Amino acid sequence: MLLSLRNRPMVKNTLLLTASILALRALGVGFQGYLSGRIGAEGMGVLQLVLTVGALAGTLGSSGVRVAAMQLVAREHGRRSAPGVIGAVSACLRYAVIVSMSVGLGLILLSGWLGSAVLKDARTALALRTLGLLLPFGCLCGVMSGYFTATGKVRRLVAVELLERLCSIGLTLLLLLWAGAELSRVCCAVIGGSFGGAALSLGILYGMYRRDRREARVQPLPMGGEVIRLCVPLAVNDYLRSGLSSVEQFLIPFGLEKYGSRSAGLAAYGTISGMVFPVLWFPAAILYAVADLLVPELARCLATKNRVRMLRLTSRCFAWTAAFAVAVAVGLYLSGGFIGRTFFHSEAAGRYIRLFSPMVLFLYLDHIVDGMQKGLGQQLFLVRYNSFTNLLDVIGLYTLLPRFGVGGYVFTYAFTHLVNFFLSFRRLLIAVDAPCLPPRERIAPA
Repeated sequence: MLLSLRNRPMVKNTLLLTASILALRALGVGFQGYLSGRIGAEGMGVLQLVLTVGALAGTLGSSGVRVAAMQLVAREHGRRSAPGVIGAVSACLRYAVIVSMSVGLGLILLSGWLGSAVLKDARTALALRTLGLLLPFGCLCGVMSGYFTATGKVRRLVAVELLERLCSIGLTLLLLLWAGAELSRVCCAVIGGSFGGAALSLGILYGMYRRDRREARVQPLPMGGEVIRLCVPLAVNDYLRSGLSSVEQFLIPFGLEKYGSRSAGLAAYGTISGMVFPVLWFPAAILYAVADLLVPELARCLATKNRVRMLRLTSRCFAWTAAFAVAVAVGLYLSGGFIGRTFFHSEAAGRYIRLFSPMVLFLYLDHIVDGMQKGLGQQLFLVRYNSFTNLLDVIGLYTLLPRFGVGGYVFTYAFTHLVNFFLSFRRLLIAVDAPCLPPRERIAPA
């Protein structure tokens, strides 16, 4: 077994990333439980609104650069071109600095308007200004993460990410002492702690990268044009998906408010987004690791036209993900009530966990298929599918939430994610030239 693992770096890297993500998610779920006990379900709803803006700002600030860094570095690393690797990282860092600082400045200037007019809660403005100030650290950290993943230096990355998470939680707890019971300061403390940890991680990762660069002793190739050409479709996909996803997240509490009251709407939103979804996605740590590693692996297969390995990787990953998803869905359904009572002291959280657990079957498969698509250069198709299904989400939430409440949200969520999975899976079969397709739909990968 040990010999087998030594000969399979992808397996070792997957296990390392899985262990890391599991540990990080366990810390995250535990911390969410602590926060929910401190600020309540309604406070969690307000915090989730801030984090939704944070996710959108992170998407705008990154603009596809993390995946671009992984793809370009993996390609140049596979060619054993040190100048190409260094050129790709340098160009990605410059791109990330310019874009993330621009987005951060805009967020600082618009924080008051976003808090009062968009989120309809002035208590969020302080956290939004803090987010704008610290945003570049998180975006640059994504480039460094892409470099270490693509070059197979996962052990270093895992150690730094664990340290980052521990420091983030520690810093957040210290800032919460300053925050007291004031919700605006609590939201600011969570943002400051999270991005403060990212700043530490960036410093360590960049220091290790500089050491690798000095050892290589080569001049970087100019790759700014390639970075922009690769980032544009990735960014468009991310903008559309994240933008529509943010609209969805804003519609949920406001739609539930129309169905009942604002307090009840924020409480239901906080329970689902801040308690249920972290538990639902916690077992998917291995999928995040595999999806990340599949991007450079399939990019290399595509570059070398190794169709046999491409088919083997995609079919095995899909089969194992399906089996894993079934086991997780059953486990969450059976233990949902216990998890809700034990971690969140909430019967409602337990009921929602059981309600959403069957969706794990297609949610997990959709995630791994998306990772494969990115590795196979199918970004433009992802743009189309994600935009279409997110638009369906917005329409469904806008029309069904005020009438049916949480039931309308659950139906919309399940339907649109099923549609997205069907479209993505069909495109994956075409991209790998799967033998099960009819002859007219089979194409050789470009």
